[in-house]
Amino acid sequence: MYIDGLKHNLLSVSQMCDQGNEVVFRSNGCVFRELDIGETVIKGVRTPNNLYILKGGKQQCYLSKNDEHWLWHRRLGHLSFPQIRKACKYHAVRDLSDINILENTICKSCQFGKQTRAHFPEKEGLASKPLELVHTDLCGPSRKKSPRGEEYFILFIDDFSRMCWIGLLKHKDEAFEKFKAFKALVENESDHKIKCLRFD
Repeated sequence: MYIDGLKHNLLSVSQMCDQGNEVVFRSNGCVFRELDIGETVIKGVRTPNNLYILKGGKQQCYLSKNDEHWLWHRRLGHLSFPQIRKACKYHAVRDLSDINILENTICKSCQFGKQTRAHFPEKEGLASKPLELVHTDLCGPSRKKSPRGEEYFILFIDDFSRMCWIGLLKHKDEAFEKFKAFKALVENESDHKIKCLRFD
């Protein structure tokens, strides 16, 4: 069935066949027969636009009342079903007839909308005191050298306090000497010892 602008089929040939009917399409038209009694229910003719137009038969329109509560639920912006019952009772919405709403009716979209994101699990191995875990990275060479000629830098980050230290290097092989100087400095200042050094 073709209706200009309609996005859904109103007539399903497969469903008609499932209900004990026979549908025959020919080059000049189509025929719908009820198999139990062998009677032709509807005939149709084919137009030059390749559409089949149904002629005769009972012209009836059936409205499903069962899904009307879902229609109004969506129309009213996913209003809860108890509130829709209340709107029916007090005639709060124009043209809202008394609808039958089943108990424990659940809307999937509403359930998804009410879900909250689960908390991320806490990371294992976080430091509980200063210098328990120190992250480090060696970067370079940079495109521009410093005024004293350094083109590398080493970065130290304390996992507990997030305090950062940067050491400038002229060559990569100076990294261990910088670490020893950093270790002596921070252990002396904080009265804590470095327990773990993590790097890529």
